[in-house]
Amino acid sequence: MYGVVIWSSVKEKKAVFWCEDHGDLVFFHNQEAVDENAEPMFGAGDLVQFDVYLDAKVRKARNPKLIREKANLELTEKLRHHGSLSRAAERRGQVLHFSAQPPVPTLSAQIKHA
Repeated sequence: MYGVVIWSSVKEKKAVFWCEDHGDLVFFHNQEAVDENAEPMFGAGDLVQFDVYLDAKVRKARNPKLIREKANLELTEKLRHHGSLSRAAERRGQVLHFSAQPPVPTLSAQIKHA
């Protein structure tokens, strides 16, 4: 399977791949990389090839190989932009605006004034 790295963390030795099949995202955790001299992690926009397997209904990557560095930075930027637009829309959608109105007189107050 081919995919584009949409997120990675060198410190955590993890990455998330957007896949050519447009299915669920694939997660990669390089548990073998224990020392700082290990192979560098993939960066956002890198094109990678990997084997996919299911682990508790989560798609995970095995044997990833870098095909082309920074092959699709445009995709990561588009996803980031779309995500910020979605979050802004969600925040706006949760705000309820009420106009100030005088309190409604109670029934007993209405009877006293009648």
